[in-house]
Amino acid sequence: MRLLISGAAGFIGRHLISALPDSYEVFGVVRNPVRHPATDSRVDLLGWDLTQPLDMKAMPGQIDVIIHLAQANVSFPESASEMLAVNTVSTQHLLEYGRRAGAQRFIFASSGDVYGRSFSPCKESDMLGATTFYALTKQASELLTQAYEPYLKTCILRLFHPYGPDQSNRLIPNLADRVRRQQTVRVNRGDRPRFTPIYIDDVVTALMRAIGSDHCGVVNIAGDRVVSIRELAEEIGCALNIPPLFQESSEESSDMMGENVLMKRVFGEWPMTTLSDGLSRTFKQQETAA
Repeated sequence: MRLLISGAAGFIGRHLISALPDSYEVFGVVRNPVRHPATDSRVDLLGWDLTQPLDMKAMPGQIDVIIHLAQANVSFPESASEMLAVNTVSTQHLLEYGRRAGAQRFIFASSGDVYGRSFSPCKESDMLGATTFYALTKQASELLTQAYEPYLKTCILRLFHPYGPDQSNRLIPNLADRVRRQQTVRVNRGDRPRFTPIYIDDVVTALMRAIGSDHCGVVNIAGDRVVSIRELAEEIGCALNIPPLFQESSEESSDMMGENVLMKRVFGEWPMTTLSDGLSRTFKQQETAA
C-alpha cells in the first residue's frame, strides 16, 4: 500500500509513521526535507511549502491513501493568509491530487473546534458553530473533503486535544509549563473548561484503523474521560510531583469535549490509555530525553 502523509514531521505524523508496518510504502510531505533528518528513514520525503500551489508532477503518480495531518495554528489576524493556505487551500490541492492519482481513501485531520461553544460532549451529528478563524479554516476543509466523496472514500477525524511526548505549544504542554513554573492556572465558574484529551498512541490506533476502514464520514477522536481544567492541572501536578496553583474566576467558559461512541463502533474498541498513565508516560519520556 502506498501512503502519502502531510505533516509527516509534526507531532502526530512522527508517531504515526513510527507505527506503520514495513510493508507500507510511505511518502511524507514536509516543508523542507533538509531540516527534518530525524524523520523515519523508511519514508520518502517530499518537499512542499503548503502556502504555495502543489506541483503535482513532483508527487507520486499513483497513491492509495492520503492522510492530511498538516496544519498551521498561527496567530490571527497577523498570519491569517498562512493559516488559510495551509489549513484549507492545501486540502483542496491534495483532494484533487488524490483524485488524479487514483487514491482510494482520503483521511482529513480536523478539530473539535469546529463545534464551537458547547457545554456537553459533542456528537458528530451536532450542528457546527466555529467561532475562531482557525476553526473556520478546518470547517471549510471538511466541506471540501465531503464534496469529493463521489471520487474518494473520505473520512474526517475531529481531534480533541491529542497529547504525548515531544509535543509543544498545546493545551497539556502549556499547562505543564505553568505548573513547573508555579504560575497560576485560571479556573472559570464550574471548574470550566472541560476536556476529553486523548493520548497519542490512541490517536495513532484510530488512524491505523481508519486506513483499513471503508467508513466515510465524520468521527470524533477523543478520550474516555471528561476532565475539568482543575482536574487536568491536578493530574499534571501528580505526574510532575508539583502541586499546581489556581486562580479562581467568576467568568463563564464553554467546554471542549467529544463523545467517542462512534469512534469505538466504527474502528472497534481497544484498551485506551488512561489520563494518568498517558501523562506519566509523557513526562517520563521527556525527562529521559532531557
